[in-house]
Amino acid sequence: MVLPKSTANVPPRAQATDRPSRRLPRPVLRLAAAGLLLFLAGCQADLYSNLSESEANEMLGVLLANDVDASKLAVGEGVFTLVVGKDDILRSLDILKNSGLPRTEAASMGQVFAKSGIVSSPFEERIRYVSALGEDVAKTIRQIDGVLTARVHIVLPEKAEFGQDVKPSSAAVFIKQRPNVDLDFLVPQIRRLVSNSIEGVSFDNVAVVLVEAQEAAPMPIVRAAPQVRDIVPGVQVAVASMGTLWMWLGGFAAILGVSLITNVALIVARARSGRNAPAREVDA
Repeated sequence: MVLPKSTANVPPRAQATDRPSRRLPRPVLRLAAAGLLLFLAGCQADLYSNLSESEANEMLGVLLANDVDASKLAVGEGVFTLVVGKDDILRSLDILKNSGLPRTEAASMGQVFAKSGIVSSPFEERIRYVSALGEDVAKTIRQIDGVLTARVHIVLPEKAEFGQDVKPSSAAVFIKQRPNVDLDFLVPQIRRLVSNSIEGVSFDNVAVVLVEAQEAAPMPIVRAAPQVRDIVPGVQVAVASMGTLWMWLGGFAAILGVSLITNVALIVARARSGRNAPAREVDA
């Protein structure tokens, strides 16, 4: 006697394979994520590279305050890149320039006096000392709120010979301040700071020049008529967007191809498993 087949004896794993899987395969999800990243990367451009974290944060804050969509990317240990949209490059450069960014940092006192040779002439040592001293004082002045950039020029006359008049030392300070910021009341404190920082320079021999930066005027956006190209009759695409279009079409084609191959493989696997399943017969 032959009993009818029953699904009760079929293992649960075999029953589960009969149900179609609705989850997308991992290769499909990876291709979709890669296509999205390529599309987003094509809309952005690097504005400044090799920035420290403090420089990147300062520049990023200025751009965000001026309604510029910007971000920073870590490209190494303590090294960042400032990224903005391609349409905001000119406006971002103008905003940062009027804000005194990025700041040009000169070498510190230790770097200037680093030994590069066996013997240095007294004149070279004197030039290095004056340059490093002026930069150190200017770095302190740049810490004042409202100062965009500062330069300190020092005049240290050579030692007078016997019988010659001694020329006094002097210093000139140039300060570029932010718009609508008044630093005139700080001029006496700045002169006192310079005179006490540089030996031989008196309070009366320090000149301070203040220059107010110009506000960044809004740049008019002038867009030329885009050049278009017919892909199919009745469908036109801008020439500048052709690369992005082909990238998306290629991504969709890859996703469809992988999905088709995966479905065919599943169908073949199910057919083989059903063909190899032995029919169970019980003799009465």
